[in-house]
Amino acid sequence: MQFLWKYIDDLMGKGLELSILLEMLFYVSASLIPLALPLAVLFSSIMTYGNLAENNELTALKSSGLSLFKVMRPMLVFVISLSILAFYFSNYVLPVANLKWRTIYYDILEKKPAFLIKEGIFYKDFENYHIKVDEKNKADGSLKGILIYDFTTGSQDRIIRAKEGQMIQSENEEYLFLQMKGGVIYEKVAKRKFQKVNVDFQKTFFTEAVIKFDMVGFDMEKSDEDLFKQDFEMMNFLQLGRATDSLQTRFDSLKISFNKEIKSKYIIFNDAFINAEDLTDSLNLLNENDEQPIDTIIKLENIAGSPLMSANLDAQNEIRNTKELIYHETMLQDHRDSSIVQYKTAWHKKFTLSFAILILFFIGAPLGAIIKKGGLGTPLVFATTFFLFYYILTITGENMVESNVVQPWLGLWLSGIALTPLGVFLTYKAANDSALFDLDVYKKWFSRIFNSKSKE
Repeated sequence: MQFLWKYIDDLMGKGLELSILLEMLFYVSASLIPLALPLAVLFSSIMTYGNLAENNELTALKSSGLSLFKVMRPMLVFVISLSILAFYFSNYVLPVANLKWRTIYYDILEKKPAFLIKEGIFYKDFENYHIKVDEKNKADGSLKGILIYDFTTGSQDRIIRAKEGQMIQSENEEYLFLQMKGGVIYEKVAKRKFQKVNVDFQKTFFTEAVIKFDMVGFDMEKSDEDLFKQDFEMMNFLQLGRATDSLQTRFDSLKISFNKEIKSKYIIFNDAFINAEDLTDSLNLLNENDEQPIDTIIKLENIAGSPLMSANLDAQNEIRNTKELIYHETMLQDHRDSSIVQYKTAWHKKFTLSFAILILFFIGAPLGAIIKKGGLGTPLVFATTFFLFYYILTITGENMVESNVVQPWLGLWLSGIALTPLGVFLTYKAANDSALFDLDVYKKWFSRIFNSKSKE
């Protein structure tokens, strides 16, 4: 539903078949797996161990000499297998799903809207034609009060009016014919050299006329998927690693070449900022790329009058041009850095899903053993609370990465770093039969405090 609301404006009015929409939603649903799978593991682990604890089965297992870790071992093996499958899903299945639905979405954007004429509104999706009708019979598709502005090549502002008409589609569905009856054509006439009387317009009446419209673009055609394969969302982690390294090498070389270009063109000659050796080195660097080497330096204090004014103007223009050049280069470097960040973020996402499944299991299983509640009530409340905490941390980390506040590895692993101590703490408490969420324990604790204070 979120996807449909986001792209509803691009999908409406295209006359899409249900199979196309279902195919695109099927591929889009694959992107929901990284969001739904951790929640499913968290909720199921809380509910499973909550049922065991509520029915005293967990107590019976512990009394027979089994520790909590041995009780968790079968489900831990299953969760580890699920984490491995999740990694392969993120690495191989999800890129293909992203490629498929983006290709379909691109084809939908390129598809013209379905031929849907509305009463009193000009229809402009036919090339070189604007069509408006006064009335439209929805039962048989007949039209009344037809007005057409014809801008086809070679025509001179032709306007067509007809009392009624009918749309007829060809058998191969490549053309659409508008059959009109009882109309008139107003057409501007081009002036001729040998014409004695110049006529600006001519008026032609017709009993029946037919206009043929080409339906090219109204049918959806599948694009080549290779057009989208270079996007970072369509790559596995090996491809992302190679792409990141190649982009980093390329961008670094561009930055170094730009720095050399700036140093070779613009040199500081002020003695307060540069010594003689640096000045000599700068001149040598400048002379390497100049056809007319500089042998001497003319200082500003040695010139006056119009040459001084000219030198100042030249210096100001050079400073403005340099400032503009550096500004545009800075913008390009920021764009390149954001591209690198996107590739690094996608690389880390391949692993965060598997790690999140493991961490949320180590939160859910001990939590279920501690709260000792099964079913769909209390486990659902705890699962929702901890999942919202995980989701908020994940979104916050990704937003911080996009804003260049933190490095991609820190932003993408922020939720894992924050939840790992919590999972260790809950596992430790559950293994030692801690009554962490038992209200009676806290009531007794508070009562002891108040009793001790009253005695004092």
